[in-house]
Parts: sequence; C-alpha cells; structure tokens
Amino acid sequence: MPKNPFGLKPPRLQLSENDVRKACLDLLRLHQWWPVRQHVGLFRTPDQRWIRMGEPGDPDYAVVRAPSFFLELKRPGGELSDEQRKRIDVLQRFYGLETVVVEGVEELMEWLDRQVRSP
Repeated sequence: MPKNPFGLKPPRLQLSENDVRKACLDLLRLHQWWPVRQHVGLFRTPDQRWIRMGEPGDPDYAVVRAPSFFLELKRPGGELSDEQRKRIDVLQRFYGLETVVVEGVEELMEWLDRQVRSP
C-alpha cells in the first residue's frame, strides 16, 4: 500500500518573528532571565511631538541576569541589517556585551546550555 494514497501534503509551517519571539521569551522567563524590550525608532508623544528612541541597529532585547546579553530575534531565514551588524560589533568591541541572534527557540536553548557549561 502506498505511503500517501491520496497525495495529500500537510501545509508548510511558516514561523514568523512573533512566533520566534514568544517561544524565546517564554524560555528565558522559565529559566529566570529578565528580557527587557529595547524600543528603537521614531515615536509620537501624546502631545503629537515626534521623538527618537534608541540607536539604529540596537538589538530587540537586553536579557538581564549574570551574565547579561542582548537578544536579536529573526524569523527563520531572516538576516541582520547592516546597521544591526555594526551596532552588534560596537556593543561587543567597546562594551564587551554579547548579542545573540536566533531564528528559533532551539538556537537560544543551545546557546544558553553552552553558557551554563562554560567556566
């Protein structure tokens, strides 16, 4: 008997950056890390003025608990912008702050496991 007699295929699962974010934030909180959202961009105040917050290329989250790190989330196959690459380089070189870029919760789990095992 053929494996799939009707030739049906399940729909292809397409993860969004929001899916990746929710799974990663749940994992971090479960392990007692505090992810702090870094708002970057142009925002309108209640009195209709525009203000700029953060630096272009700043990572999505600062993750706090020794050792703290920044977290940049991407959808699967997503890429860093040139501004993000430059900003991550500055954070590492000048401030010694690591930025972890992940496309899924599995990547984050592997990175966290390596950090726990490191001396």
